[in-house]
Amino acid sequence: MTKQLRIAYLCGTNGWGGLEMNQLKNAIWMQERGHFVKLYCLENSPIHKATVENNLPCGIIQKHKNHYDLIKAFNLLRLLKKDNIEHLIFRATFDQSIAATISFLSHRKIKVHYFMEMKFGAPKKQFFRTLRYMYFSSWNCPLEYLKNQVLENSKVNPEKVNVIASGLDLTTVSQNDKITSRKLLNLPPTDFLFGIVGRIDPKKGQLYALKATQLLSDYKFKLVIVGEETPDAPSSYLKEIKAFIEANKLEEKILFLPFQKNPMDVFNAFDWTLMTSDSETFGMVTIESMAQGTPVIGSNAGGTSELLDFGNAGLLFETKNEIDLAEKMKLALEKKTPFELTTFRNSISKFNSNEVCEKVEKMLKSRKSNV
Repeated sequence: MTKQLRIAYLCGTNGWGGLEMNQLKNAIWMQERGHFVKLYCLENSPIHKATVENNLPCGIIQKHKNHYDLIKAFNLLRLLKKDNIEHLIFRATFDQSIAATISFLSHRKIKVHYFMEMKFGAPKKQFFRTLRYMYFSSWNCPLEYLKNQVLENSKVNPEKVNVIASGLDLTTVSQNDKITSRKLLNLPPTDFLFGIVGRIDPKKGQLYALKATQLLSDYKFKLVIVGEETPDAPSSYLKEIKAFIEANKLEEKILFLPFQKNPMDVFNAFDWTLMTSDSETFGMVTIESMAQGTPVIGSNAGGTSELLDFGNAGLLFETKNEIDLAEKMKLALEKKTPFELTTFRNSISKFNSNEVCEKVEKMLKSRKSNV
């Protein structure tokens, strides 16, 4: 039996996106594998509510500053010591400073591990960042391109940098047939369906899909947009989307669904999933769709191109180019894809939650207190 580890998961954000969801999922999986796990978060935050719902031990922290919040760091350290925590895992860049401070104040007895969720927007070689990164026991990237980015744009010790993907519980894959999934979602049973899953936001690129749909007026299909605006921060983007639909008389081609807590029946209902984001660091939507057996047309940027094996496990279109997107959608409609639709399923195995957790365990056990 694997020796039990004592792990704290830190999340100082109030959001509820892929970062927070991945943090919670990994904590649950590691607890299921027999480790002591406790998640530290803000009271009444979305992740706090989800932690309680999943019966995961939870510690309440106060909102800390972005930099050099010694008082909050001392308070957190006291809680971690009380629980005899050995490892502190965090994902948000907002938590970097307090995590490094925990390492410093504990004389590195508590080892902190950064699981990267956001790519670098610019080089991070400033002295204060380099000093902060020195106190991380490991820096873990979900894809190879992000590891290369870290090594090129920071002074992080290369020996600390690993590739550990964000995991996916393959047991959550829907066992329904496509017709049943469509019936559950009140979607047309026989139409060819393209779908987009994600927050209604300009960066997610729903408008490009609408423009591509308008260019394919001679083809019979429907586009399903699944998602909602950011809670408490609505923008004009949804109005822009609806105005485009009305102006181009696309009402019969476009369907809307709200956010779905369990998305696998959604992917099962689609014929193809569209990933039209400007640049996804690591698109969970992409691997969830692939795991469900639904192929993906993705923007050739960020992590999507690597997840789709650079076009060998999906179709890639030129980012922000609705004309090229329409061409790739046409290939899907005409069944002229340059790869076998079953080949991408082989590429999903490395994201299996069990394999990911084994890598996390191996990495944690390899870290020495003086690293």
